[in-house]
Amino acid sequence: MVKPERRTRVDLAVSAAILVAVVVAGFVAWNVGSASKAVSETAPAPSTVPASLVELPAALREAWTASSDRPALSLNGSLVLTRGGEVAGHDPATGQRTWRYQRESDVCGLMDNAGLVLAFYRDVRGCGEVMALDPATGHRRASRTGREDHDVTLTGDGNYAVVQGPTRVDVFRSDLVRTVEYGKPDVPVNPGVQPRSGCTIGSALPAGASIAVLEACPTEPFPRLTVIGASPKEAAEPQETSSVVSPDLGAAAPEGAERARLITATANGAVVYVPAQDGRPARVTSVDPQGRTIRSVDVTTGPGGAPRDVPVVTEAGIAAFYTGTSTVVIDAASLAAEMVIPGTLGPGAVVGGQLVVPGPTSLTAYDLTTRAMTRSTAIAKPGYTDGPVLLAEVGTTLLAQWGSTVQAYRAA
Repeated sequence: MVKPERRTRVDLAVSAAILVAVVVAGFVAWNVGSASKAVSETAPAPSTVPASLVELPAALREAWTASSDRPALSLNGSLVLTRGGEVAGHDPATGQRTWRYQRESDVCGLMDNAGLVLAFYRDVRGCGEVMALDPATGHRRASRTGREDHDVTLTGDGNYAVVQGPTRVDVFRSDLVRTVEYGKPDVPVNPGVQPRSGCTIGSALPAGASIAVLEACPTEPFPRLTVIGASPKEAAEPQETSSVVSPDLGAAAPEGAERARLITATANGAVVYVPAQDGRPARVTSVDPQGRTIRSVDVTTGPGGAPRDVPVVTEAGIAAFYTGTSTVVIDAASLAAEMVIPGTLGPGAVVGGQLVVPGPTSLTAYDLTTRAMTRSTAIAKPGYTDGPVLLAEVGTTLLAQWGSTVQAYRAA
């Protein structure tokens, strides 16, 4: 019979030293990291959810003004703005701050998903420190840290949050557990599990139970449209549903040039903005999963093409895309571009059963069922000179944002 091994004093000493080293390393990492220096001031939960507008008011007055480095977030009657490293809730009626969460580093991304605010901060691994906050109170609900690209684009559909950079795509559930890692892996320990390497990812969007990815690979003459499952068995082993190189999405653009990008996607296909190229005007093209054109609409853009930093408005069964000179309204179910509204300054916002779009001197409402114009309301934009204007509805307050200026309006 083999005698059981016994721990010696040396073994115990070594184990204790390892334990102390781990504790010290964790303590140092916490105190050096930005998370340990965060400031969190929360608010009590509101007793009621504020009422919403049922239509664009016939007259509007300026209520208050604030500033935000990133597009204002409106969810569940709450308003969230960012300044530097601060993410803060505000009373939509008065503009007063109600809660805040702040770090020393600036916010590098902000989005809402599954009823939470996701604030992204940078560390040495990229824009990958994420804090999930309650929009009404500022209480922290979840957090994660991981490797991401330095600059990322954020989208979500309430089920999955998609973080996309030029080299990788990560998909997270509402609890911030990663379900998909696509592109350049954290640690390339399992060669061959990623379908391709060396491709530049132009955009990625949730599409039901899947994720649509538009990428440009150096050996391919046209963009590649790839569809992967949103929740494979292993996050680091993405499962492709389809992947095709599509000539219908224009020629591969050189480095630094405007590239095709996704506007919206479903299991039945995708809508893609294709920039002007080779004498052909810019267009909004609907394609099936094989990358073949279903329909296409030519659009006009500004000198630099469609502004990339203007988000697509996806709500109430539509996707509203801003070209720089007009708003394209797409039916999210059929993927058909049903309206092109010229002379706008941004994609607009859904107010009641209307899409309200900004113009130079007014807001104009269009019925979402009939697509008919129903009202135009004059507004003043103090200090505005040029550039896109983003709209948001928060309770009974309408917000217009240009640059870092947030101007609030209420019914006169």
